[in-house]
Amino acid sequence: MGNDEHRDRIEQARQELNRLALEYGVQDIRVLRQSVKLDALLNEYTGCLTDKDDMPY
Repeated sequence: MGNDEHRDRIEQARQELNRLALEYGVQDIRVLRQSVKLDALLNEYTGCLTDKDDMPY
């Protein structure tokens, strides 16, 4: 998956998190689950960036 696709998925997850938080409140289980999904996407993206940094030149 390319960086642009990662960023798009992260942005979509962030927008969904904000929408859910506004609709249900920040302590609702749906908001917490979406937060976990967003965290996973961010960790995946960060891992991809780190992997590229570790490549020898």
